[in-house]
Amino acid sequence: MTDSNRILELFKNNNERRFMPFLVAGDPNMDQFIKLAKIIEPYADILEIGIPFSDPIADGPTIQEANVRAFNAGVNTKTALKAIKTIRSETEKPIVVLTYYNILIQGADTIEASLDITFKNLKENGVDGIVIGDLPIEEADLTLKACEKYNICLIFLVAPSTTEERLDKILKVGKGFIYLIAIMGVTGIRDTVAQITKDTIKRIKLKTEKVLPVFVGFGISKPEHANAIIDAGANGIIIGSAIVNIVKKNLNDHKKMELEMKDFVSSIMNAIRRVN
Repeated sequence: MTDSNRILELFKNNNERRFMPFLVAGDPNMDQFIKLAKIIEPYADILEIGIPFSDPIADGPTIQEANVRAFNAGVNTKTALKAIKTIRSETEKPIVVLTYYNILIQGADTIEASLDITFKNLKENGVDGIVIGDLPIEEADLTLKACEKYNICLIFLVAPSTTEERLDKILKVGKGFIYLIAIMGVTGIRDTVAQITKDTIKRIKLKTEKVLPVFVGFGISKPEHANAIIDAGANGIIIGSAIVNIVKKNLNDHKKMELEMKDFVSSIMNAIRRVN
């Protein structure tokens, strides 16, 4: 397919620092999730949406609990994509989904045919990029072919432990941006930005400066964190657990949830923009 990709368009001739907030589709219920996505959208450069999954190995307790809330609200992959389509109808900003490989290979007799069905559905529902938490570069060939066919960016995770050899492989085939895991471990709120995060950003940027932008996630929860990450050279910030935690804290007061969400995401956007 030859149509343009919103992620690739976003980075053309523009060095502005970017913000990608994350929500789990259907958390705490589908109507409220869509409302929260609309509240976040004006302050986001890219929207990241998690497809609820029962065994999210990259996610800590906060996002695991969000997945359970979504399941309890009756959400599945089909309804999650339907919600993404609703959000797409109201924004032209890029949408990235976070999921796991098992979800992608359902629906047909072969993995290849299943991937084709899945990525066709993703494209038709307005998805521009995908992060697959348990897909290593060494096993990505079939998925890369499906992404190429439907013009969806396959965004790879890179960690402080990623070797130069693996990073080179990722840079040859990855599209959109690099998702740099700030620390070793799962998603979750941390108090400070670790020195290893700053060192890894600098190491990765030496390789990626003219190839792919670097977005940093896992553990970023405050405007000060965003400032420190951008100061270290990152092109973008990813925040999930701190956003999902606002949902968790206000399950009995959706109005308060919405106000806190707006205040938080606007504070992150303002912090990033100030650093430019």
